[in-house]
Amino acid sequence: MSTFLPPAGPLLLRCRTLVTHARAVPLRDAGVLVENGTVVAVAPFAELNGAAPAERTTGLDGVVLPAFTDAHSHLRALPLGEQGVADADLETWVVRLTGTTALDPYDDALAAAVALVATGVTTVQAIHHTFAEADTYAAGVRAVASALTEAGLRAELAVGITDRAEFLPEPLPASWPGPAPEPRSLATPQRGVPPEDLPALAASLAPSCPGVRVGVAPVAPQWCSDEALDMLRRCAGGGTRLHTHLLESRHQRTWLGGGDGDPVSRLDRHGLLGPGLSAAHGVWLTGPEIALLARRGAALVHCPVSNARLGSGDAPVRSWLDAGVTVALGMDSQHTAAPDMFAEMRAALAAAERAGGPLTPYEVLAMATEGGAAATGHGGRLGRIAPGFRADLICVAAGTTGAKADPGLVERIVCGAEATDVTDVFRSGRPLVAAGEVHGRPAADAALARLRAVLDADREARTRRLDALAAYEEPLRGLLAGTEP
Repeated sequence: MSTFLPPAGPLLLRCRTLVTHARAVPLRDAGVLVENGTVVAVAPFAELNGAAPAERTTGLDGVVLPAFTDAHSHLRALPLGEQGVADADLETWVVRLTGTTALDPYDDALAAAVALVATGVTTVQAIHHTFAEADTYAAGVRAVASALTEAGLRAELAVGITDRAEFLPEPLPASWPGPAPEPRSLATPQRGVPPEDLPALAASLAPSCPGVRVGVAPVAPQWCSDEALDMLRRCAGGGTRLHTHLLESRHQRTWLGGGDGDPVSRLDRHGLLGPGLSAAHGVWLTGPEIALLARRGAALVHCPVSNARLGSGDAPVRSWLDAGVTVALGMDSQHTAAPDMFAEMRAALAAAERAGGPLTPYEVLAMATEGGAAATGHGGRLGRIAPGFRADLICVAAGTTGAKADPGLVERIVCGAEATDVTDVFRSGRPLVAAGEVHGRPAADAALARLRAVLDADREARTRRLDALAAYEEPLRGLLAGTEP
């Protein structure tokens, strides 16, 4: 259980500068009254002080904003470069992942979660996916859920399923120009959970993961059979949320041979496109597909840093917003140092410029706050600092001048702040970071030390695995180049 306890009674926050939502006019010397984890009043501090039934008052000498949602994560604590996995095109990179060192799921998730808190994230949506058999898979999910609770994060944890070829296109032609597809996992991975067992597994995990909402994930549509997608529809029919990767690279459209294998149409045909679905990346969506997602009420999660690092391209986010799609922001665990949501917002601005559909700082801040809340099923409860919303907010050290509203403040924060500028983080009125001190840091540092010890012990064996996998890279690129969609 988390060691972070909610305030004993009503809490009054005195905010030097308050931005209640992405497009709000900044307020000076504002008060936010919190009861039972929920905002009950926002007014000038002078009006609330003394009149409000607060048992304590906390001053926040910076800019107070709604807390962030990381709407797509794999909860990796260490940059993959530490395992010798360099950036590459997505298909090559995914093959390289099969050679990495297996890490303790609790330690990995705990260190990753605390790092997210430090950058102002209070809600995360993550996919947990292994090829383990059911009991081991369930134990891993419970370990991750425990770590998320310990870190204090609100979490959506999607249990991933695949039963088609992730690493080599299917069907693999007889003219495959590379070595025989070994290790076996590249051709036909041994999977411990068949699709028909997923509904029961997800249902059994929900009550054993207190504080974490368990969902399901077709890790990507092209990696799931029709039978698997039908099983996922049964989960969704019971109100379970779904999260997936969608058209992250141009090759995913024809991964199953084209035609009937189109990812978006397959999701729609199986009844999975709807308000309970969020999909990450979407770089190669067409105009009609974007319009379909908007009509169905599905959300898209923009991952600009990941898209750039894996050569996926720049997502047409301007088109998403113009079509009325709910858009969130996800860091995809693709940091090279510590995760930084401000850097992710700037990457979104830069990607939009390259794509020819510019975004504003206000729009990307909305993606990181209200958009993330809506994409994870918390719309109307998170993403704003307003009565009736959960008291999830952060304080950023940023210079403000004068006593009047500063209309350029949001732009300056989005374009200039860093994770290290976050001085305070509250989740439901509970302090997770106070005056720059991240309460979960000691436990996270200990977890990181254990993770690095495991990496060091496996260094030579991991190098041999990655060297063996390198033999597949050129043949795979050649095969994909000959089947351009």
